[in-house]
Amino acid sequence: RQIRESWSEPGTRLGLWVHFTTQFPAMVFLLLWGMPFLIEAQGLTRTTAGGLLTLVVASNMALGLVYGQIIGRRQSTRIPLALGTVGLTALLWGAVLAHPGGHAPMWLLTTLCLVLGGCGPASMIGFDFARPANPAERQGTASGITNMGGFIASMTTLLTVGVLLDATGDDYRIAFSTVFVLQALGTSQILRLR
Repeated sequence: RQIRESWSEPGTRLGLWVHFTTQFPAMVFLLLWGMPFLIEAQGLTRTTAGGLLTLVVASNMALGLVYGQIIGRRQSTRIPLALGTVGLTALLWGAVLAHPGGHAPMWLLTTLCLVLGGCGPASMIGFDFARPANPAERQGTASGITNMGGFIASMTTLLTVGVLLDATGDDYRIAFSTVFVLQALGTSQILRLR
């Protein structure tokens, strides 16, 4: 009953879609596909690739503080911050994947990693929609529903990238294009529910 009642709240559904859309690009990169992409597709050394993955984490910590301060002062910035993070992530992924010659310059990979660091903080915005939309006794359920969003998107993308890499002979451009499909789906739902 609590799941049904929590789901009936528009804020819970908006929270799920914000979390879905913002979290997964960084998770896919950090959990599994970032290291092979940077080494195999971009020709970086293991050390350099590891440094870029560390940069995503450091950026995540710094941007978490920034996003928190901005949202704490102005609640109205939640949707623009979430959609801005999605847009910047898509723009930079597109630039990296479309770069002529296949190897993106280090400044572009670094910028991508800095922006991917914003995905985690942006995903927390989802909870800021779900919790206040539910009474105290359902906030845990609403948070659980919201939290499922990013992990469903992450697991779906992790699997799809792997399947596409196998099917295309390790064509990372095609495999990582799945990021755009899920971002488009999630963005359409955020815009519908806001």
